[in-house]
Amino acid sequence: MAAAEDFERRWSFASESSALVYWQLGEISHSAYSYLEYGRTEKLGLRTERSPRPRWSHLHHLSGLEPGVTCYYRMVNIDPATGEKKESPIATILPTRKENAVYLPGNLSGPPYVLDKPDAYYVLTKDITAEGTAFDITAGGITLDLDGHRVVFGNDTDEQVNGVRFSSQVEDKVTLCNGIIVQGRRSRDYSAAVASINRPWPTEIFGITTDVQLKCAYPVYITGGDRIDIHHNYLYSRVTEIENRHYPGNSLLRIYPISNSTGGIHVHDNLLTEGCHWGIVVREEARNVEIDHNDIQHHQQYVNGYAISPCAGADVHHNRITSTGRSLHLTRPGIRVHENYIDTQGHMDLDDLPAGSRPFHHHLIEQHGIKLEGGNVRNCKIYGNVVRITQLPPVDSDGQGDPSDKVDNGVYVRSRATLLSSSQLEDKSMSWEVNRWQNYYVKYAPDLPPAKIDSNHSSVLFANFGITKPAEYSIYMKWEYVPPTPLNISCRNPEAMNEVYGNTFIAITHYGKTRHGDYGDSGQWASAIMFVSMNNGPAADSGKYSVYVHDNSFMTNDLFLNSYSEVNMSVRIENNTFTLVGKPLVTERESRLRNLGAGLEQSIKLGGNKFDSSVADRNRH
Repeated sequence: MAAAEDFERRWSFASESSALVYWQLGEISHSAYSYLEYGRTEKLGLRTERSPRPRWSHLHHLSGLEPGVTCYYRMVNIDPATGEKKESPIATILPTRKENAVYLPGNLSGPPYVLDKPDAYYVLTKDITAEGTAFDITAGGITLDLDGHRVVFGNDTDEQVNGVRFSSQVEDKVTLCNGIIVQGRRSRDYSAAVASINRPWPTEIFGITTDVQLKCAYPVYITGGDRIDIHHNYLYSRVTEIENRHYPGNSLLRIYPISNSTGGIHVHDNLLTEGCHWGIVVREEARNVEIDHNDIQHHQQYVNGYAISPCAGADVHHNRITSTGRSLHLTRPGIRVHENYIDTQGHMDLDDLPAGSRPFHHHLIEQHGIKLEGGNVRNCKIYGNVVRITQLPPVDSDGQGDPSDKVDNGVYVRSRATLLSSSQLEDKSMSWEVNRWQNYYVKYAPDLPPAKIDSNHSSVLFANFGITKPAEYSIYMKWEYVPPTPLNISCRNPEAMNEVYGNTFIAITHYGKTRHGDYGDSGQWASAIMFVSMNNGPAADSGKYSVYVHDNSFMTNDLFLNSYSEVNMSVRIENNTFTLVGKPLVTERESRLRNLGAGLEQSIKLGGNKFDSSVADRNRH
């Protein structure tokens, strides 16, 4: 038996023949595998699959239930290090028939199934597959309950399509809940599992699991939105191809609020996984925007993809980000970022610079924890967060493993060659963008080293191959990791009045010998604070500042503060503690302050900051 705090923020929902159960671990820094045991009696007897990765948050679907029959269940956490199990007390949930439900597909023609009965409660009764869009909600007051079923959309079409599309243009609330939405074999770019286009009306999405994989596809995409509640979903994407990393890029959840939004956008208690660029993006400005208690493990494969990019005035708190990629991007005024837990790393990214150019190029650019950027990031408050970034040693999986684990093994493709010559590998089942795989590696024989790919056509890889017998192959990248900058400051407004206090920032590199490179080849180093382009001069008003950093704890085994160029803006660094740590090693430096400029260095020394470099002194002796 476990303590109650091992199963916090419990939530459940029952449909007619299925249910959802959600919980979080009590400590945001902890993670666990999990599953549910369940059955018709307290003896249970059935169990869900174990979660594939350790998480802070846990969401499990129960299927095959009977309306009116109580389901007993128990939540189980498994410690990833020790294997120790912690079990909750047995709880119950009761699936029930929905009064006046409309059952789908029934006699309704489709797909697409057009749901046009106002205030109806629609219940899906079986799995469905649609060549294009599966459901289109055109009336207000509707709830579409997928009752745990699987919906495949975009299985064979030239059109941009959706699993569920909200088209209703009346003010009554529309709800989607409890099901699995999967992208099929073929549809146009920018298709989405769930889409709401130009609807400023109340919208709720919960209990949805997504799986999208085609170019530029979204799990959830909302434009012109207002009064939105997105919660208790598992948003998963296997997308690896995008059109342009500058705009629009790609994301797991994207919301464009309506201009002059009345407010009330709440994104909470979701699990977001993989993708290739952004996690949660809320653009422009809206009132009463809250992003909280989300568990984010996104995978940034293109430059400038953050876990959370909030709009002006947003309240971002109690999120856990354990991504391979950047974390929080602040570019607008009045944002509060507090009590989040961030523990990440970042590897090389693809970049189209200039925008839209081909092929994409691999760049190594420093990893950001919390980034303040631009002239419009003003009056933001950052407090009570823990931010840790680690620059790991390189990883070469030798092309072993499954593409679903590419975040660890770098494997993108596993297939079988049709033809193989000394210079070409052909796979007629593929249709690649030209030179998509340039400078990746292909493992084509178990006993031979991988070949580096020179170029590719739609179904042919060009490289130097040692044998000519076609067999199974994999395309993969040898991951190289980038320097950590947990607090990255690029405020262009000298009087922005941003404040950073009461946080813990940790920057660790596994490289004993440091190197600083140019853009796209950033090198091997770590810095607790990083300044970028802070050269717009001091504030005109002596009482104002661009950023005020105080009463924080900074820990690193390399640099305390770093800058690409001398800082001449009004920056206050006061009453912080800077500690040099000894694990996994300590870098050799004459100074732990780099490129700041004499003025900022002097103000730091006079600012009541404490510096503890004693671990370096002990190592010398």
